[in-house]
Amino acid sequence: MIKDVICRDQGPRVPATGRSLAVEGFVALWRGERPNVSDLSDDAATVQAFVQGGRLELDDQGVVVGVHGLSARPTAHRIEHAGGEVHTWCALDAVGIPAALALDAAAVTTCPACGAVLRVSLRGGVPADDGEMRLWLPGGECAHLVEDFCRYASLYCTAEHAAAKVATGTPGWAVTVTDAAAIGRVDWADVAEVLRAAEGDPS
Repeated sequence: MIKDVICRDQGPRVPATGRSLAVEGFVALWRGERPNVSDLSDDAATVQAFVQGGRLELDDQGVVVGVHGLSARPTAHRIEHAGGEVHTWCALDAVGIPAALALDAAAVTTCPACGAVLRVSLRGGVPADDGEMRLWLPGGECAHLVEDFCRYASLYCTAEHAAAKVATGTPGWAVTVTDAAAIGRVDWADVAEVLRAAEGDPS
């Protein structure tokens, strides 16, 4: 699996307390809630590690702003679905999350090469892949998830646009929208399981 070697999986294993923090934080943001991190975890060391590693964003009052791919602040990437609209850290999140949740949705982002607005429609979590778009998955070192991975994980109109923007020799992979959805089903299987158990239907 590509996921096994991309930035998201570098570094130490996430402890069980951290996984719970990520899942509960995701579910809260998905539902439009803004919890304080203290309501999700009393493990200060795990919270600090998540923040330092770019896996958790907090405001000055400790309120969760971003976690597990979702963001309560505006970004260049978003998911539109029947329950509303939510922003994500990167294009992989925008495609992968609705794929994992098996939603009818749209992943909306912008091609960094030409500025075109790109819209990927998903039905039951399966994207309509025209075969042209490419999602760049950066490789290499990843000390901070948002800065080192999400900042560069973008969707391009075509493979040519990706090649024109990403310098030759840059570690990483250009994958199709279908591939990105498959990665998402693995990355967000944890939240999909929780949401389905709680609501029966995550939308």
